[in-house]
Amino acid sequence: MTGNPTYGKDDKKVIKVHKKAYQEARDMAGRNGVVQNLILLDLLAFYKRTNHPCANAVKGDVGIVKELKEWTSNNWRKTATAKDSNDMKVNISVIVECMFQDRVDETLCDLVGVEELGQDPQREFQLRNRAIKMVRKSLSPEEMVSVNANKAQVAAAGNPAEKQHTYIHLLSTIHGGY
Repeated sequence: MTGNPTYGKDDKKVIKVHKKAYQEARDMAGRNGVVQNLILLDLLAFYKRTNHPCANAVKGDVGIVKELKEWTSNNWRKTATAKDSNDMKVNISVIVECMFQDRVDETLCDLVGVEELGQDPQREFQLRNRAIKMVRKSLSPEEMVSVNANKAQVAAAGNPAEKQHTYIHLLSTIHGGY
């Protein structure tokens, strides 16, 4: 058993018994435990019963374990999508920039030392995050409450399919444009 793992119909029946446990494992260590402690043992027992050429494989055989991990990883992906997940990470800087664009632009002009943005794009790009941070630190407690509420709303809604990785679109639909 080397190279790309392929399993026959009978092999897959033995392996498939543990699909739910594999998919419900919370992390890589849990999935590896299912592969090594459940699937591998059942598969080796099946091979011994059927006199399969791999019947004499040792439990810790790295090649077989690696192939099983590869096969399960490729065939048993979690069904939950990013939109189903409620733990979307929202960068608060993006929210601050969207809500307080004018203040960010003014601060950026001051940092770059220009009257109007667009004169030194490279420097503006380098200093944009600093300007956002400065605006964020200058916000009143009431404004921060509003920022945090928007952040929670964006995180709860998730990314729209047509605008993956863009919070600006979602903010504009929630608040009528920023």
